[in-house]
Amino acid sequence: MTSGPPGRPSPVPRAADLTRALPTPASPPGARWARLRRRLWASVSSTVVLVAADWLAVLLCLASAWAVRGFVLPALDPSFGPLYPLGTYLVDLYLLLPWILALAQERLYTRRLLFWEEVRYTTRGTSLATLVAIFVIYATGTTAEVSRLLLGSVWVTSLAAIPLARAGAKLLLLRLGWWERRALILGAGATGRQVLERVRHNHLLGYRPVGFLDDDPGKQGSEVDGVTVLGPLADVTKWVRALGVRDVVIAMPRLARPELLRVVARFEGSVESIHLVPDVLGLTTAGVETQDLDGTLLLHMRWNLARTWSRLVKRSFDVVGAMLAGVLLFPLVLLAAVAVRYDTGGPAFFVQDRLGRGGRRFRCYKLRTMYADAAQRLESHLRDSHAARAEWERYAKLKMEDPRVTPVGGFLRRVSADEWPQLYNVLRGEMSLVGPRPFLPGERPQMGVLAQTILKAQPGMTGLWQVSGRNELSFDQRLHLDEYYVRNWSLWMDIVVLARTVNSVLRGWGAY
Repeated sequence: MTSGPPGRPSPVPRAADLTRALPTPASPPGARWARLRRRLWASVSSTVVLVAADWLAVLLCLASAWAVRGFVLPALDPSFGPLYPLGTYLVDLYLLLPWILALAQERLYTRRLLFWEEVRYTTRGTSLATLVAIFVIYATGTTAEVSRLLLGSVWVTSLAAIPLARAGAKLLLLRLGWWERRALILGAGATGRQVLERVRHNHLLGYRPVGFLDDDPGKQGSEVDGVTVLGPLADVTKWVRALGVRDVVIAMPRLARPELLRVVARFEGSVESIHLVPDVLGLTTAGVETQDLDGTLLLHMRWNLARTWSRLVKRSFDVVGAMLAGVLLFPLVLLAAVAVRYDTGGPAFFVQDRLGRGGRRFRCYKLRTMYADAAQRLESHLRDSHAARAEWERYAKLKMEDPRVTPVGGFLRRVSADEWPQLYNVLRGEMSLVGPRPFLPGERPQMGVLAQTILKAQPGMTGLWQVSGRNELSFDQRLHLDEYYVRNWSLWMDIVVLARTVNSVLRGWGAY
């Protein structure tokens, strides 16, 4: 298969074109060497660009801190004396090499991670580099030159600068074609579609699905969300070679073990990575870790919020966060309450029973966003519109035309301001800033066995369900996200969810 020069992504041909131009099983040595050179060039270039992005990000943080400390602070307070030239600090900090080495130690130049997962590792790496720099400065006696204020400023600003620089570098690498890895998905069923959707959503990972393979004759030759089902599983080797595939995703969790081994044996030496979506006997993979017990694979299921220490840390975070947010938002809540009262003439607040931790009911507070006769309006609308009824049965919400919502209520919902009074529930210990969705008592039967896990935690003002599509998700999808949260909770996850919630609210994503 011919290809453009290194750095320029070649288009993926159609299945019919590739069928006529498949290479023979023994590709010419020259073609194989050319492909290896292109891959080596892309790999080395990607690493160099990422290292440069990290180094420039730290340099920018150092230069900014140096400028503020050397020019802004002395102008405000004459007690701040002059600084050494910027080059002196670069030499004292060993040209910022501790930061690059710390990020390399976190394997951030050899693996591909989701954005927020990468933020966690860059935070750990930059923190380690800062501690190393402080130790070296004290050990070498250069504390008079490099102040703690300067290093602290570099550390704080680099927490945001490095992830953003890396994201920008990856976008550049994708445009150049150096970050792209072609992937083939085995299995065009529901699992394969889910893999395709997740890969496309997280495009900075660089994976490019170029085709499906499936043994179902009815699917072969068709397209799944714009990606062609190229043929049966038996053709995996020739398609790997024809398309220059580097990653194969086996998205057939119910494939029998003997058949799985035969499929893997066909291409195991032809690709760099094999990704397997496992079958865990109907159990969710939320919170599952693998462990090798002398050759026996064990699946370890976590339940982080079952730990007393985890709940104590989370509660402390909730109290501090709710108090700070309450001080900032209290005037806005009063203003919104006056607007609601003026809009409808009814009460400004809406109180409803919800399921709390352990299934106990509590009174959940919200700003009222619906008319007083909302139930009658909904019943009439669902009776007149079959599309609205189908949407209600799937999502338990109406996305577009909801006759129950007032004009002011629609605005409050778009910015999630109707949920601000729930800070009172957080301070009372009935809710958390981040957690599972607060379910209605009538929804308990629909939750099924997952209720036993989800109701072990306080419901949240926001959660994974809100930053992963919110009302665009089905009821079952929300349940699985809530279970994942309870099993995999960490303080870092709460911080990430809160940050993503602000972003979702500003974009008005999924708010109805």
